Amino acid sequence: MILVVYASKHGATREIAERIAERLTAGGRPAEARSVHEVDDPARYDAFVIGSAAYSMHWMKEAAGFVRRNRTLLADRPVWMFSSGPLGTETTDAKGRDVREAAMNAG
Repeated sequence: MILVVYASKHGATREIAERIAERLTAGGRPAEARSVHEVDDPARYDAFVIGSAAYSMHWMKEAAGFVRRNRTLLADRPVWMFSSGPLGTETTDAKGRDVREAAMNAG
């Protein structure tokens, strides 16, 4: 079973996670979408898709915390990650940093 776990502020990331879980299941890979707050036993999953809303080029604290708390488990399982956030037309952020360069160098 694949866990599609997410942190969402306004619901869009939840909707993306649910869609991913639906498509995986339809493709023969059973999956379920759960908020980071709803996951009691991540060890029961075979693989993970982890998503977070992104604000100011950062994941939500809840999603980052899920990854940190479960880093040993995640190191031994297949993991995919996604971010969702506003798409702007600006090429620099409020501090004058190139947003594309920051995204490429993040993490």
